[in-house]
Amino acid sequence: MYLQRAAKTSSAPRAIVPPMDRHQLYAEEITAVSGARSPTLRRALAAVRREDFLPPGPWMIESADGIYYSSEDADPRHVLHAVGVAIDPVRMLNNANPLKFASQMMLAEPRPGQTVFHVGSGLGYFSALFAELVGPSGKVIAAEIDPELREKARANLAPWPQVEVIGDAMAGAPAGFDLLYSSAGLATLPRAWAEALNFGGIMVLPITGPQDHGMVILFQKISMAGPLAARTHSFTRHYPCLGARADEDVAALGEALRRPPSMVASLRLDPHERDESCWLHKEGWCLSARPPA
Repeated sequence: MYLQRAAKTSSAPRAIVPPMDRHQLYAEEITAVSGARSPTLRRALAAVRREDFLPPGPWMIESADGIYYSSEDADPRHVLHAVGVAIDPVRMLNNANPLKFASQMMLAEPRPGQTVFHVGSGLGYFSALFAELVGPSGKVIAAEIDPELREKARANLAPWPQVEVIGDAMAGAPAGFDLLYSSAGLATLPRAWAEALNFGGIMVLPITGPQDHGMVILFQKISMAGPLAARTHSFTRHYPCLGARADEDVAALGEALRRPPSMVASLRLDPHERDESCWLHKEGWCLSARPPA
């Protein structure tokens, strides 16, 4: 009886699952490996064709250990994975591994109607993802200082009218924004960015020292007058942000990294004397171990 019952069960018709195209599979891979559960992010990853924001293939692809290898041909399947892809391998300038972006978006949670300021937009891929996440009622300001990359990004992002492409992120920051995301490593933290952040807004900033290594810190404005709350997200290596890497700040950050960056609990903008709670004390700003009140 048991064998007959099992045979009868196994012969029942199975539900037909339609096959996914490569971009849907790519979105599933990125969200599954990163742990991101947002259906909006998954849809954005599937909708924005990553290969349209890259140089023509074959591509130089960054392996897990940071070594480049060349794809066999120009088939987009090679770049629809959790890998970095070189924009300029000589400068080690990449379209970054989207896993990092997805894991950070779990915490930043951009929502429809919000304004996003994207620093270091490169050829525009992550700016396009932001445009999908904030929707037509939102706005994305994509800053790219390299003129050649900027013009290519402007062409790539033309299908999203809610995106504005600008040059200098230091001079062109919007008056108010809900999320600042930097794809370039900072050693000097522009105070104006923190002041322009809307109440409740978040900044995702890679703070990097010598050899462009450091950590990604998430800052949130929890009051209009007090310090911003800070949380260390991950260690990282980022292409340097031109204009935000004063030599003395790079050196000071190198010294600060000798202490655990997990100590950082707030970004202070108030005048104060350096004390034992200051992880990195600079003119006009301080990464502090003191939690915000």
